[in-house]
Amino acid sequence: MMQVIDGKPFVRPCRSIPSDGFEHSDFMPSVCTLYDPLTRLTPLAGCAMLKPSRIGGEPRIAAALRDEAPWLAEAIDSIADQVAMSLWAGQPWLSLRPMLLVGPPGAGKTHFARRLGELSGCGDAVLSFAGVNSNAELAGNPRGFRHAQPCFPACVIKRTGTANPVVIVDEVEKACPGHMGDPVATLLGMLERSTAVRFFDGCLAAEIDLSHINWILTANSIVNLPAPLLSCVQVVEVAGPGPEHAETILAALWRDIASERGLPPAAMPQLEAAAGVMLLRLFRNTRSVRRLRPAIETLIAVSAWHAPRVLN
Repeated sequence: MMQVIDGKPFVRPCRSIPSDGFEHSDFMPSVCTLYDPLTRLTPLAGCAMLKPSRIGGEPRIAAALRDEAPWLAEAIDSIADQVAMSLWAGQPWLSLRPMLLVGPPGAGKTHFARRLGELSGCGDAVLSFAGVNSNAELAGNPRGFRHAQPCFPACVIKRTGTANPVVIVDEVEKACPGHMGDPVATLLGMLERSTAVRFFDGCLAAEIDLSHINWILTANSIVNLPAPLLSCVQVVEVAGPGPEHAETILAALWRDIASERGLPPAAMPQLEAAAGVMLLRLFRNTRSVRRLRPAIETLIAVSAWHAPRVLN
């Protein structure tokens, strides 16, 4: 049940976690102690970025995403519509229907989803289904296993400190069922809000509310995806960025590389004008973000080698 504290919405993901008998053990960590944050009131985030920056304008988060990835207009339009509906219904937090982004490698699908989590303040996490043939990565390990762990969304809630993080399932079409379970079948139970609201977790030995999770799935093709999964998600076809988006892509990658090193973009080494032209030409010729990024990193490394950063 949602509670409002100082005008902000909170929910309690898990009511309580039964004892596992290790609360006072010096040798075995207790599940109750490790995952106690899941039993506390946890905020539903995203309010600040849902409101428009001007009267009649679109939500801040949609405008920010559109500036960074204009080729993903259909997905952004859907997010903007859902945000508007949430605000109209008096639910000022990020609450999206599960979305499946389908498009070629390098189209920016995963990056877009991660930026949604970052910009909204909800936090994010990525789980790749490539080569996965069990449900342990998603469902976790129940009590009795040597390394018991809650389901992946529960761990994300604990890490982000929000009840509605963006959880990205990457390359969902590459999972295959095995003798250790079917990851897609497990995912279905988490996508449906009617079952996600009381999802039983074997490690917690309790029900946990996963109904506020914002799910973004990615795939290169939907050919091998089961119909029940497709019925649970909004499928958005994604085309990669075009040559006209070269400068936008370059700026986004520059910002990401700086962020990974804990620096503002302005603190990065300055590139020669000719180097910038070369990078733009590389993308316009290949339309490959995956080739552009290592080229940027190489040029930054060369620049840093010849002009080391001065630390105060």
